[in-house]
Amino acid sequence: MGSKKNPAARRAQKNARRTTRKQKGTRSTITASRTARGRSLFDLNPPGTFYQEWDTPTGNDKELLDTATTAFGADSDEATTTRLILEYRDIYGPRIPIAAAAHLDLIVRDTDLAAELATSMGSSMNDVRESLHSLHAQGMLLVADDESLWMTIPPGTPYSAAGGQWAFVEQKVAAPSN
Repeated sequence: MGSKKNPAARRAQKNARRTTRKQKGTRSTITASRTARGRSLFDLNPPGTFYQEWDTPTGNDKELLDTATTAFGADSDEATTTRLILEYRDIYGPRIPIAAAAHLDLIVRDTDLAAELATSMGSSMNDVRESLHSLHAQGMLLVADDESLWMTIPPGTPYSAAGGQWAFVEQKVAAPSN
């Protein structure tokens, strides 16, 4: 079913476009909107193996990055990973689903989804990546156990599945091939 006939798909696309427009040049709108809602992805308790472990980096960004760069060098894999985790923390909040967020980055890199969205929305690949992570942080996208990406409706909303459970609405992309 295309997005024209699927209200949930239309809402998700509208939210992605709105998020992209708001984020131009800054991620502060992501953090502000998450704080205003008061519900992080962790609070929504998403199902699946990608959401079993959550990383909670402690310390401020400068301390963490300084520690990694001093110990391993500014261009090291460890410093790059630290920068990525700090970026995730800006988007997801203090509790980060590292496996799911990293897999979403693989989907962005290894599938046509991000390129198709960038073309259709007239946005850069980086803006699309940030929008996808923002939607993921809000529970509008989830990584399923089969490594595919799904548009979802979080529990506790009027469009949730019966009993206020997660609703998996539409598969956006299959698992990336290795």
